[in-house]
Amino acid sequence: MAQSRPLIGLALGSGAARGLAHIGILKVLEEEKIPIDLIAGTSIGAALGALYAAGVPVHRMEKVMRELDWRALARLIDPTLPTSGLMDGNRVATFLAELLPATTFEELRIPLAITATDVETGEALIIRKGNLLEGLRAAIAFPGIFTPVLFGDRFLVDGGLTNPVPLDIAYQMGADKVIGVCTIPRMEDPAGEISLPSETGAGRDKGRLHEFFTSANIEKLWRDLWQADHPGNDKESGRNRKPPNIFSICSRSVAIMENRINDLQMERTRAELLIRPVFTAFNMLEFHRADEAIAAGEQAARQCIPQLRSLCEA
Repeated sequence: MAQSRPLIGLALGSGAARGLAHIGILKVLEEEKIPIDLIAGTSIGAALGALYAAGVPVHRMEKVMRELDWRALARLIDPTLPTSGLMDGNRVATFLAELLPATTFEELRIPLAITATDVETGEALIIRKGNLLEGLRAAIAFPGIFTPVLFGDRFLVDGGLTNPVPLDIAYQMGADKVIGVCTIPRMEDPAGEISLPSETGAGRDKGRLHEFFTSANIEKLWRDLWQADHPGNDKESGRNRKPPNIFSICSRSVAIMENRINDLQMERTRAELLIRPVFTAFNMLEFHRADEAIAAGEQAARQCIPQLRSLCEA
């Protein structure tokens, strides 16, 4: 029997905490009964895409993410002495495993492809088969925050370095029409950064680092680390300005790179519909602000309802 409507693909992009907006967009897609036949995901888009592809209800995702306060976030941190990253990601992987009713790509209800980057060669990779959790660990391994994941004989990190919004992958999977979701902040917009608390003295020597990462006050320390430091709020200028810390440099460097890559890829591969939520001074690691991110996604998707409905027309 011939397909009566076009195959619709969903390309969920990177964006860290801003990517929780994907949940709001999925809510609207379900309300409007927009069928999703396949999903391509990068970074946070890979994680949420996997949950949706596995059949996890959107309201369940929303509930779990809305409950992520500072204490819950602190429990997901498994710090390591920083040689290739601050955390090894095991607790985050366990968190995802508890939510996922599938362990392999083959068990998913909706076909899924996720992206990763070989940190040694710079090669963009697509993962579509095998161990779902290991694939997700690689897909979300943000450089400098998570250690690279050994996947076969490769060390993999976040796919956002090479494919921030995987429109092309969704088309390669067979989609006739693609809904793209971009939660990467435009560089001309205010973008929050994270600040390392100066009182810890972290980074001076290995002993101090060990003390920092094993302290009973880790929740407070990591809460300080996550605090937004929005550009433009500092009234000092010229010689009095302080240089950005290493976390600010890392996060903004990746944001700059992803914007440039994203612009080039959008010129080459255009989605039938691109949904881009608007954020105001939103830190990439402020997962405790899920309410705002989800609401931003909902608002952006609702503005596109006429276009969403037209996608289902042959």
